[in-house]
Amino acid sequence: MPEKLDKILRYTRYLVLAWVLYMTAITGKLIFAEYDPYFALFNFWTSEVAIIGLLIMIVTLALSFFVERPWCKYACPYGAVLGLTNLIRIFGIRRNENTCKADGACSILCPMNIPVDSKTVVRDHQCISCLECTSEAVCPVARTVVFATRGVK
Repeated sequence: MPEKLDKILRYTRYLVLAWVLYMTAITGKLIFAEYDPYFALFNFWTSEVAIIGLLIMIVTLALSFFVERPWCKYACPYGAVLGLTNLIRIFGIRRNENTCKADGACSILCPMNIPVDSKTVVRDHQCISCLECTSEAVCPVARTVVFATRGVK
């Protein structure tokens, strides 16, 4: 995926979130269940799944061969909410520059392609708080990349 196109497409999930909120407000029901590929994936054998949900699931699975987490990056309204809360949350992903080896392991394994190794605090709207970049998961130096409050070093 070209980087410029990727950066533009990452904002489409905010449009999806706005659409979900608008449709929910005017219809009085959670209309998104009909379009949610995860709902379709786990309920495709039932009569509860809409055809459009199955089609979105198939497109998402096909795109997964070319782009890591296409639904999370480009269309998930919950991911959009997480992105907005990243800007104001108390707990966050923090990197201790003093103990960091700067080997890039945290950035390489970030499923959302955030350059964690170049940030002190990850406040990126794409962060889904999966914790794949932390010292508990991938960073070889203990307590270098952590999910903590501001005061923790």
